[in-house]
Amino acid sequence: MSMVNGFVTPEFYSVREAFEQLLLSDDSRGASLALVHKGELVVDLWGGMSDADEQQGWQQDTIANAFSCTKGIAAICVLRAVEQGLLSLNDRIIDYWPDFAQEGKSHLKVSDILSHKTGVSAIDAMIQADHLYDWDYMCHAVAEQAPWWPYGQHGYSPLTFGWMIGEVFRQATGQTMGQYLQKEIVAPMGLDCFIGTPESEFHRCAKIERGRPVKGDPMVDGLFKEIMKNPTGVSSKAFANPPSAQRGTNSKAWRSMELPSANGHTNGRSLAKLYGALANGGSLDGFRLLKPESLSLCWSETARGYDPVLHTDTRFSMGFMMSQPSRLAQFGGPRSFGHPGAGGSIGFADPDAQLGFGYVHNYMGPYILVDPRAEGLITAVYECL
Repeated sequence: MSMVNGFVTPEFYSVREAFEQLLLSDDSRGASLALVHKGELVVDLWGGMSDADEQQGWQQDTIANAFSCTKGIAAICVLRAVEQGLLSLNDRIIDYWPDFAQEGKSHLKVSDILSHKTGVSAIDAMIQADHLYDWDYMCHAVAEQAPWWPYGQHGYSPLTFGWMIGEVFRQATGQTMGQYLQKEIVAPMGLDCFIGTPESEFHRCAKIERGRPVKGDPMVDGLFKEIMKNPTGVSSKAFANPPSAQRGTNSKAWRSMELPSANGHTNGRSLAKLYGALANGGSLDGFRLLKPESLSLCWSETARGYDPVLHTDTRFSMGFMMSQPSRLAQFGGPRSFGHPGAGGSIGFADPDAQLGFGYVHNYMGPYILVDPRAEGLITAVYECL
């Protein structure tokens, strides 16, 4: 009996085979994979187990924490709100959030958050574990933080991105990003996607399991060595302050809170539809997600080069990570944009191939950017084009 459910169109059947082989390997538990090509859902697959005890199979409506894939979803919300005149990327952050002016940050713009150029990639002062779930407390801590480097250098903001863009969004629109997402995008597109998951949906949340450590990847090894060598440095603080960010993934508190950088819960189908719309002129199934004039912001590079948080080269557009040539950092063509998530989930759009890709799973790998499991699936997709 096959572990895979769902459908593929005939020309993408080899993608199904690759997905099934992945689920049969020791490097997987459960997952969902979807592909939108030229505005049509051509792959929609799910399978495996949604819990570590292997008592519950992955269902069509199973969702899982996709970690930093949430940043791409947040970027879509921001760009749509900009189109609606609710905020401007060129405005200063303090135009919406005056408290952010502390420590010489009054010049920073909303666009600097999306491009990871604020320098506020981590909070230096130690944060107690339970404060992670206190929005006002964390926003105040971010506002008090001095930039880690002079303006002009970009550096990935694994967690603080969420409080920065989330507070600007809340002050500008009068609603949280999670509320906006449900009303403006999820409902009209029929998605399974939450930033702040209601308790009523917990029964279909896959349990996240951490996989075996893997050595040998230079990106992973370099970051791990830096964190061990400098536990008070920006890389260590960015990922582990507060420490509960590393431990609370399956908790009620983590699922319920809103953190637009890291705790979005979704599945492959929803990511593929979001990015499939952006790869199809901004529309899908008659719904306009973004106007064509906004799409260039998605694939226009705003930051590139060495990243002092990840200790490797990164490339960003307005809220999205972009594909780059280096190993385990490439997804699609040169204009592809989207976001990988910690542990291996990823969603992206390739506008040149008119392709939207979504892969969400519950067995975390140790890789920084594109997980080899996702890389294999992406390769299988492009071999079908």
